[in-house]
Amino acid sequence: MAQQEKLTPPTTNISMWLLLLDILGMILVIFAGYEIYLINEKNSGVLAEYFSWPHYPWIIMGIGVLLMVPFHKQVFSVFRKVRQYQKELAKKNRPDF
Repeated sequence: MAQQEKLTPPTTNISMWLLLLDILGMILVIFAGYEIYLINEKNSGVLAEYFSWPHYPWIIMGIGVLLMVPFHKQVFSVFRKVRQYQKELAKKNRPDF
């Protein structure tokens, strides 16, 4: 009988720095949304007196989204590894006829 090799599940460490960047990005996106609301509804914003250009919240929102990208790339990479592991495990446990 041939020995069957044992599959090990994928492991990884999620970076705390990337998580902090992700949280900072979320905060910036929420703040930019609030600024857009204030500018459109109340005609004043928290930073409106410092910036004369009315579209500055969209730049803040873009920066926030860019800060969230590295963490999500890491999460999706782990997700792909887990899916591959599940496929290999299903193939290994499939009965041979």
